[in-house]
Amino acid sequence: MPLLRVPGWERIPGLVAGFCGCRGGVSRGAFAALNLSARVGDDPAAVRDNWSRLAATVGHGMHFVRMQQVHGDAIATVEGPAAEVGAADAMLTRASAVALCVLTADCVPLLMVAPRHHVVAAVHAGWRGTLAGIAARAVRHMQQVYGVEPADVRVALGPAIGGCCYEVDAGVAQALEQRWGPMPAAIRSAAAAGVAPGKAMVDLRQVNRAHLVAAGVRGDLVVDAGPCTRCTAGEYFSHREATRRAVPAGRQVSFIGWCQ
Repeated sequence: MPLLRVPGWERIPGLVAGFCGCRGGVSRGAFAALNLSARVGDDPAAVRDNWSRLAATVGHGMHFVRMQQVHGDAIATVEGPAAEVGAADAMLTRASAVALCVLTADCVPLLMVAPRHHVVAAVHAGWRGTLAGIAARAVRHMQQVYGVEPADVRVALGPAIGGCCYEVDAGVAQALEQRWGPMPAAIRSAAAAGVAPGKAMVDLRQVNRAHLVAAGVRGDLVVDAGPCTRCTAGEYFSHREATRRAVPAGRQVSFIGWCQ
């Protein structure tokens, strides 16, 4: 099972983290092969098998904790092993043997670690969560709950649809700019991007990067990990590409935690 790792994070003692693609599982058809969502119409037995395969690949006896992602800005603090924490789009923990999980198929998965405080977080950021500032909220939550200074946080922005492929209604881009200010490197108008009137192109990873830096995270500690999911739809699930093909999209997982 291929796992994308964050360069340099392997030197953090006890940290277990990675980004999965769509290879290495047993699901079939549009969900081939490593779909890890039970909510998209896949065979439940295949999904369970995929989670078992992931656990065997990651090892360390990790308990994978999921959330019911709702494209909001709610954050859950995880104190120990649990199957699911309910409706939330970010989780954080300092418990051992707990791997916080984000399921995506174009949205941005963010993995955060504060090694000195033994704290990790996992964040799901689609355009609605990005508009709500979920990434910066997670950083502030780490500070409020565990006393983590933003400058101590390292962040990896995982495989997600890129600014090359993420065409949105102009109203989405306008809402982002009205709340967070102009971001010419991340948000391009129809004229600038060469797309149809009433549309715009958005790079969600770069918008979230700007939010993190504004929240006090050091820019050199925020890294992009992985490609555009739509450009590499053979390696990653992409909702946009699946919609174009009129098939359902599976979900890949990103995870982070501390081993025993």
